[in-house]
Amino acid sequence: MNASNNSLSRNPTIRSIAGASASTRLDPATTALVVIDIQNEYFTGKLPIPDGLAVVRNANRLIALADKHGMPVFHIQQWSAPTRPLFTQNTVMAEFHPEVRRAAHHATIRKTFASAFASTDLQQQLQARGIKTLILSGLMTNNCISATAFDGVANGYQVIIGSDASATRDIDAWDGGTVNHKDLHRAVLTGMSDAIAEIRSTSEILELVA
Repeated sequence: MNASNNSLSRNPTIRSIAGASASTRLDPATTALVVIDIQNEYFTGKLPIPDGLAVVRNANRLIALADKHGMPVFHIQQWSAPTRPLFTQNTVMAEFHPEVRRAAHHATIRKTFASAFASTDLQQQLQARGIKTLILSGLMTNNCISATAFDGVANGYQVIIGSDASATRDIDAWDGGTVNHKDLHRAVLTGMSDAIAEIRSTSEILELVA
């Protein structure tokens, strides 16, 4: 839904109130793809993602798009200390999922916090390439995707998140019960679409790059 239609809603987003409109085209020369934490921990480790393989497939479609148009691709890798139980460095669980499309000309950035900007040189690399727009894909929606999106906007970038190129898992709720992964994914994307990011399907993103 574009901003003009949103403005007719009884519950318009902050972005639509501020005048944000849906993108109609992306310039490959100023757009980068950031693929976040598609690692074995989310598939065969302690944090299985039900929709993980769908994310891999759609991330690969975005990577193919980026490669076709010369857009830089950044593979972000959570790289935790040996004392940490998740994404432990130099273990199989910290490795990228084997089906993720990677190439020698892609950049790999290791991080120790949720945001791909924290503790890394991502900002410097983006600035050096004159990037203005970030396409985000990966895992998990409620953690590293959202943290990177908020930091991306804070650093002056337009942020677009692939709705079907990102996902999360079922999580025990703070007030009891369990939040289903699909409900959590939708709620987090809705929160980001309200304030900071444009949410588009992979197919829609492909159509934005001529």
